[in-house]
Amino acid sequence: MDGEALEALRYFSDETHPQSFVTLAGRGPVLLSAPHAVLQTRSGRLKAAERYTGMLCLLLNRRYDVPCLYKSRHLTDDANHDPTSPYRDEVCRLIREEGVRFVLDLHQLRPDRPMALCIGTGWGRHLRGLSVAPVLVRKAFACRGLLPVTLDDPFSAAAAHTVSATAARTGAAAMQLEINSALLMEDSPQERFGDVLAALAEAVEGLGAMLRALGK
Repeated sequence: MDGEALEALRYFSDETHPQSFVTLAGRGPVLLSAPHAVLQTRSGRLKAAERYTGMLCLLLNRRYDVPCLYKSRHLTDDANHDPTSPYRDEVCRLIREEGVRFVLDLHQLRPDRPMALCIGTGWGRHLRGLSVAPVLVRKAFACRGLLPVTLDDPFSAAAAHTVSATAARTGAAAMQLEINSALLMEDSPQERFGDVLAALAEAVEGLGAMLRALGK
């Protein structure tokens, strides 16, 4: 993991940021989202931060100019679960006003999970007819040996108040990407952070090309 990535890790380890979330403008119709980049509270229970998802968003914005949105401060909320969420309101605004047509919502799997990546599509409902989209993402991961990749197992993102479901209702296609933490953590023997970053960059480019070809 290079110095810029470690700097990003320190950023998401800082609990004093003044804003609940940060939006970074970029180029193209694909938005990266990290609603669990900081601590969350769900049903009164504190849940661990998925800091590497925020790091991936930040680095993809800096290196590839990908639009992104990430949580930066815990306000006893869960932006991927609560019935109402200013974070998800911002996702909706970006779809309605800024030309976002596809949302990739990043999350982390426990390192003992057997898959490298789980793609949650709400059992296909969040794809809005773009059935090739998970194939593009799987290919970007598989060509780097980041396997296996599963579809809607163990997480489908089908619940009503997920970022993916909200994006789909608002008019954009969406997928929840659950990445195995063992591939991301700098002290893990299985760490492949650079390859995950490259796979996501390829996936974003592929999805953008698909949308352009369809005139979306």
